[in-house]
Amino acid sequence: MILFVNTIGKKAYLGLFDNKKNLLSETFFEIKGNESSLLLPKLEEFLEKNNVDYFQIENFVLVNGPGSFTGVRTVVLTINTINFITKKNITPLSYFDLFKSFPIIKSSSKRDSFFQKDNFSEIEIWENQKIKEFLEEKNISKINGDAEIEKIEILENIDYCDIIKNIEFKDFKQVEALYIKKPNIS
Repeated sequence: MILFVNTIGKKAYLGLFDNKKNLLSETFFEIKGNESSLLLPKLEEFLEKNNVDYFQIENFVLVNGPGSFTGVRTVVLTINTINFITKKNITPLSYFDLFKSFPIIKSSSKRDSFFQKDNFSEIEIWENQKIKEFLEEKNISKINGDAEIEKIEILENIDYCDIIKNIEFKDFKQVEALYIKKPNIS
């Protein structure tokens, strides 16, 4: 079985797929800001509902960032710990790998966002005002991702089934969190 875990987006996602990559079950839920207290109970509830235990999962597909420092750290630590016990495989994906078209945005703070202009550019941190000016200059009114920018429609249409159908699984036993900027800890 394959377990897809995305707690980085607007809505958290858990998807269970068979080894032929067919969707068996999925759930979307709110988690932002509560990752450390909600992730494990939601994961347990989802697996119990589907009569699956962790040892039946052959591949974990994990969105490992970028996002909030605590949120990313929590999900990566959780899946790494489960995999330490089960000794299966983890395939990490960036939030930006979930979309087929550009530009892509992911909120970083109230004033800036992670931003990727096109498939040839790096993920960078831009001030939201600069992103808005760039999009207006290019006459772009719709983009993919998760953020709020005045007069810009931001879509988070993620086709998890398509991602699983086309994924090349990795055999990582542990993954790192994908941080674009250093955590702001004092």
